[in-house]
Amino acid sequence: MISVILGMQFGDEGKGKITDYISKVYDDVVRFNGGGNAGHTVVINDKKYKFHLIPSGALQSKTVILGNGMVLDLEELLTEIDVLKVANKNINIKISANAHIVSKMHKFLDKQEESIRSNLNIGTTSMGIGPTYEDKYARTGIRVIDLSDIEILRQKIGTIYKMKKELLKDSIYNDENERENLAKDLYSLGEKINCYIDYTETLINAEYKTGKNILFEGAQGGMLDIDFGIYPFVTSSNTIAGALSSGSGFSFRKVDKVIGVFKAYQSKVGSGPFPTEIIDDDSLRKYGSEYGTTTGRPRRVGWLDIPLLKYTSMLNDVDSLAITKVDILGKMDKIKVGLKYLIDGKEIDYFPKKLKDFEKIRVEYKEIPGWGDMDEEKIIDQGYSALPKNMKDYLKLIEDEIGKNIEIISLGEDRKRTITKEIFN
Repeated sequence: MISVILGMQFGDEGKGKITDYISKVYDDVVRFNGGGNAGHTVVINDKKYKFHLIPSGALQSKTVILGNGMVLDLEELLTEIDVLKVANKNINIKISANAHIVSKMHKFLDKQEESIRSNLNIGTTSMGIGPTYEDKYARTGIRVIDLSDIEILRQKIGTIYKMKKELLKDSIYNDENERENLAKDLYSLGEKINCYIDYTETLINAEYKTGKNILFEGAQGGMLDIDFGIYPFVTSSNTIAGALSSGSGFSFRKVDKVIGVFKAYQSKVGSGPFPTEIIDDDSLRKYGSEYGTTTGRPRRVGWLDIPLLKYTSMLNDVDSLAITKVDILGKMDKIKVGLKYLIDGKEIDYFPKKLKDFEKIRVEYKEIPGWGDMDEEKIIDQGYSALPKNMKDYLKLIEDEIGKNIEIISLGEDRKRTITKEIFN
């Protein structure tokens, strides 16, 4: 089986847990986009694993592949590899020779660029992701394959410096010696990951030909896609399912199943429109411990947004859905679901592109009662039939509106607190 799993909201949907849960039936797990700005948490028997670059499915799969569409902070990556090797001793790790490198200079540039964006400040994580992708598309970027050639590193660092000299004028990189030190540091880090480097596009296609089950794991969420998200409040890569082709070198035509993950409510880190945001009550944030895995920042929270989910379901051609944090949402006495977007009193049948349109949007809600505390052990033992009626009504409402079945239901952080259809058992 060839599958892709991805987020349908603004990231932070709980993809890490769902990916880990289903990865037991896959041989290879491939990540195809993003960098250290992603945060995936997996909980196994109350032990937490937090990854930013390593795919979440790495804890149960045999081979983990970091695709060419990623941008890699090597110091972070090496730390995560050490953690992974303890948790999954026999894991086979492969890194694309074509992936790009995030340097300390890129992190400085990230902060500088954010400071001059004015009212279009996007709330970047300052992890250097955007500037690294900028260099990739400017054809000046540092690739994994370049790490073995100190002269190439010097040339590329020099070129980046010259092209962004104004932004770097207040940095240590004005000093030629510091640029040389950066080249040497990257060369040294390259030696440490050299044993993992491969032409992964060839590897993935070879694995497919031998009948291996492959899971492609996306980072961030559909509404952060550089093209189809709420621009400019987006990430720097394509986050939708089709991006796996350009981010891994494997054809999307060979994918059997697209799994869309969404949270029972909604959260967002950073700036930008958020139609269903809850402004005057932080109960849901507290119940759900909604703070960024990567940044620690409080996330903005809001009610489930059906028009948004319909949009990302369409973009990803989703086959089935996975819902997380329904246990958290049930703690609310009354729950709202955003069913329609209205502008000037009329329902719109499109997802807006103009920022000013978002200012005009009024959301039409449906209110339903919560389901309170649950007998989770009974539910885990008996499955869907043991769910509270109000929760079943909530899930059915979503399925009816989106037109897709919810096949995986997460009732807590731990891997075992999941109920699912037989296909993944």
